[in-house]
Amino acid sequence: MKATEQTGLSHEQRQRFDERGLVRLDRAVPPRLAEEMADRLWQELGRKHGAQRRAPSTWRTERPASFQALQKSGAFKGMASPRVRTMLDDLLGRDAWTAPPHWGQPLVCFPKAHSRWDVPYQSWHLDLPADPTRFSMMVGRLFLILAPLRPQGVGTLVATGSHRIVQRLANRAGDQQSSSAMRKRLQAEHRWFADLMSPDPAGDKSRGRVARFMETATEVSHVPLQVEEMTGEPGDLYLMHPAVLHAAAPNLLDAPRLVLSQFVMPKAWFGSAIYS
Repeated sequence: MKATEQTGLSHEQRQRFDERGLVRLDRAVPPRLAEEMADRLWQELGRKHGAQRRAPSTWRTERPASFQALQKSGAFKGMASPRVRTMLDDLLGRDAWTAPPHWGQPLVCFPKAHSRWDVPYQSWHLDLPADPTRFSMMVGRLFLILAPLRPQGVGTLVATGSHRIVQRLANRAGDQQSSSAMRKRLQAEHRWFADLMSPDPAGDKSRGRVARFMETATEVSHVPLQVEEMTGEPGDLYLMHPAVLHAAAPNLLDAPRLVLSQFVMPKAWFGSAIYS
């Protein structure tokens, strides 16, 4: 086994996670194992929705859900690879995090006709309330890619660096801020966020939203902000900060998104609704 597979997060990866709130670990899970989990997911899609891998005409449900039985069967336990476990030890502390009872929540999105791909202005949100008393107790959210995920293939969009602004605003407020309340604070205090979440931004309209938000970083209160799209190969895994702003995007490609998501929380949060 290579050294990078044993150490979990490198110094550079931890620094990137702290600064940007998002980091990708290539081949965190063996690709063969990721492909086997994709096979199990396709079997369930066929059984419940009639969706066949090589028959796009059968992809009638854009975002199929309700995979609890498959999760409980242990179909996705391979998500907890040795490298993923070591990475969580690095992030949360050895023996300081609680393994979920069933690994892997499938996120499936089939292609749908859209006029063009663009950075959305709707659906930006935080997964958890921004709580100044809990920023020291990290929660990790993992995204494991099961099938090749290309640009504009509905990979989650992440406003990297936004967690640092969120933390400052929550600390200033002094109490827990819901996702909705924090969005309003971000929009009120910083033009970059107001434009991101507006259908008609006040910025340079000639550049377009992709150029404005994705091609270059914009410094806001000394924090570089940039929208990044999750892309990669089977077995690649993203670690996302729980206080980072993110959104769903349309799928304009000819293949579905097959991704597993998983929250992992510290033992100090035991009993939280995250695992319920």
